[in-house]
Amino acid sequence: MSRPVQLPLKVAIIGLGGVAQAHLQAFELLPETITLVAVCDVQAEVASAIAAKFKAQDFTDYRQLLDSVEVDLVMVLTPASTHREIVEAIAKAGRQVFCEKPIAVTMEDAEAMVETCAEAQVRLFYGSSYRYLPAVIKAKALIQAGAVGQVQLLTEQLMGGQGIEGYQQLPPIHYPLGGPGGPGMGMVDHGVHLIDIFPWITGSKIVSATGSGQRSGEPASTEYMVMQLANGAVGHLLYNAATFSTSLPNEGMFSGGQGWLTDGTITETGMWETEPGSISIYGTTGSLRLFHYTNALFINTGTGPVKVPLTGRPAFGHFASQLEDIADLLVTEGEPRISGQDGIDALVALLAIYE
Repeated sequence: MSRPVQLPLKVAIIGLGGVAQAHLQAFELLPETITLVAVCDVQAEVASAIAAKFKAQDFTDYRQLLDSVEVDLVMVLTPASTHREIVEAIAKAGRQVFCEKPIAVTMEDAEAMVETCAEAQVRLFYGSSYRYLPAVIKAKALIQAGAVGQVQLLTEQLMGGQGIEGYQQLPPIHYPLGGPGGPGMGMVDHGVHLIDIFPWITGSKIVSATGSGQRSGEPASTEYMVMQLANGAVGHLLYNAATFSTSLPNEGMFSGGQGWLTDGTITETGMWETEPGSISIYGTTGSLRLFHYTNALFINTGTGPVKVPLTGRPAFGHFASQLEDIADLLVTEGEPRISGQDGIDALVALLAIYE
């Protein structure tokens, strides 16, 4: 294991696409904890603009960045199909790695990444950011305290968008044609979060998964997964981003955080959302409704829903909470709380619905 680092953590980012914009907010929230010293993107103008904002160095080739800059952590925010090549290069350069979800597109790539990091004695932090959302954290604590009894069912569905004419998939650089892939709020790019937090929230692993997933480049379809957890609970995911929402105007709420809608657009704090993303958890003595992006949580134990107070940073502030945790672990030489193995576990269940 490499020697511990000191704060502020020196960080480099490779890949400055959509999700990077949420991560970059963390640097503005944690000026004494982290410093962005280098950025890399194949679009030179994008790298240059962000580097200027943060007074960092900019690159278009990640290899040149690794050869030129001393950093404590390299964050890989590029499309999933590119993760293996970049993560392995970082590990061989002896740098600690953060890799966004999903960890990879194939099991071969995911396992190779974890193995390479282990051989290089480099820590691999996996980007399951939902574990840092206040509503998710509180729901886990309530479940562990027995507030809803034995959990029987966990479910999330995202049905909406702008119809088939407005439907857009992520390009093949994210998910190669013919393989698992689809829209930004589909099973692969979004559902992988839920595949990770359902077993985390319940403390029970996924033992089997069945369903149907969108394939990259193919016509839009309804995606679903039914996962069986070891404790007997069932997890259910249902997605379709090529239709229209059935929500009525009075069914929404004012958002307490930022978030992504079914069509991939971002909502801002304070906006009215007609169909805020939510997770429902049903137990033997109660139920929970988590509005993970709008930052609200309700519990019902038989007398109707009651709002539960939340603490912590709402979205997208949860990316700062995630990075703050990683910085603490690097300084104290701690092992990742969310590791490459967690990424593999989620990928195993995800790929099962394509078999």
